[in-house]
Amino acid sequence: MKLQTRGSLVGRVLGVLVFLGGVGLLGWVFYIAYGLFTAPASAALDLRFTGNPKTDPTLALIAARFGWLLFRVVLLMIMAFSGSLITQKGINLFLCSAHHGGTETPPDR
Repeated sequence: MKLQTRGSLVGRVLGVLVFLGGVGLLGWVFYIAYGLFTAPASAALDLRFTGNPKTDPTLALIAARFGWLLFRVVLLMIMAFSGSLITQKGINLFLCSAHHGGTETPPDR
């Protein structure tokens, strides 16, 4: 019978925690993206059109708000990529500690 050393057990636990952190980050990204993409355009851009040319937003304001929306989408893509990398590192850490973890054989009695 082989016993696990403390290093392989810590590596496995740390791998699971890193994996769960990455999955949590991905879940948070999907939650934010769902809220962003289901919002009406006027709410996502924070624009109010009344039909009066004097009080309606100008083209410059519309372009600035649309640029901000695109910036938020790019940030969501970066966060999703980071979350997937963190999840992958957690899996790698778990598998490396499981396959290459030090084991010792107990002395014969």
